[in-house]
Amino acid sequence: MSMSLLPKSIPIPVPDRLLLRAPNWLGDAVMALPAVRALKRTHPGTELSVAAPAALAPLWAACPFVDRVIPLAHPRRYRSTVPVLRRERFTMALLFPNSFRSAFEARRAGIGQLVAFDTPWRNLLVSHRVLRRPFDPRRLHQSYDYLHLVSALGAPHAPDLEEGEPVEGGLLRIAKTADLPASEIEPAPIVICPGAAYGPAKRWPAARFAEVGRALAERHAAPIVVMGAGGDAPAAAEVAAAIPGARDLAGKTDLAAFMATIARARLVVTNDSGAMHLAAAFGTPGVAIFGSTEPRLTGPIDPCVRVERFHVPCSPCFLRECPLDFACMERVTAAAVLASCEKALAEVAA
Repeated sequence: MSMSLLPKSIPIPVPDRLLLRAPNWLGDAVMALPAVRALKRTHPGTELSVAAPAALAPLWAACPFVDRVIPLAHPRRYRSTVPVLRRERFTMALLFPNSFRSAFEARRAGIGQLVAFDTPWRNLLVSHRVLRRPFDPRRLHQSYDYLHLVSALGAPHAPDLEEGEPVEGGLLRIAKTADLPASEIEPAPIVICPGAAYGPAKRWPAARFAEVGRALAERHAAPIVVMGAGGDAPAAAEVAAAIPGARDLAGKTDLAAFMATIARARLVVTNDSGAMHLAAAFGTPGVAIFGSTEPRLTGPIDPCVRVERFHVPCSPCFLRECPLDFACMERVTAAAVLASCEKALAEVAA
């Protein structure tokens, strides 16, 4: 029988071993990190195991507040995921994804207690339903949704935060203690990530990334590395070709190497993407260009990454492709982004 929980309900008892089903997207996973850390601080004696897509496993392995990582080779195929989870014999799972599949897999794996947000199409599978948090204009960011979810297990709603402060306030910095692999890339490069998995509406024009990259290379004599996933290869190739001496590594590194490079970078220039979230989590200075999405909802969790945006009446639209004139991105100039980059670099040097 399922039950609904209000934000101030008595916390659900937590077992000695708890499974966390992680988000499937890199950016969402980074935004969930403050909640997972808060949960571990609240229950230091509980073994926290994170089940995540194998491609994202290096992120969770770098977190000192995660005890075990269970890679899911085929996270979208329940027939391969269920046996992996069943072998672990968990009694409780906390589900970050809102999908029906995540609850179905956990049930098929024999996990009797499922803690998840109240979602009509899967409520019959969830034993502990957590009601959505009340609207709070001071805490719109998605990270607070994850913090609200773990509060059902006794964790604080907003640990280490004062009202009005950034979501993470520079406290995460997982790369400072993470056992990341040695990077084969030049020390302290400037990293440009022109891609965004969600769709073209989130991608600033490649030519402008190239313009910014050329100027930074000339002014700071820094190596330029263009990175991203395999799907970002066309934009990355265009950017790298326009910057003398730039290295194009889009689709040529795994997440561990990508993380190592972002962690040691001098500066990261990116769209609203996983690269932006990684830079923010690592405390790496950066500039992120926003257009179709809203920084107050999914912006960087640390102010070390600056947001550059030209607000137009139709933004945020949250569409994958712009049906109009793409004004939200076209009106963000290379000069404006370059000025933000210089400010970010100056703050580090100060």
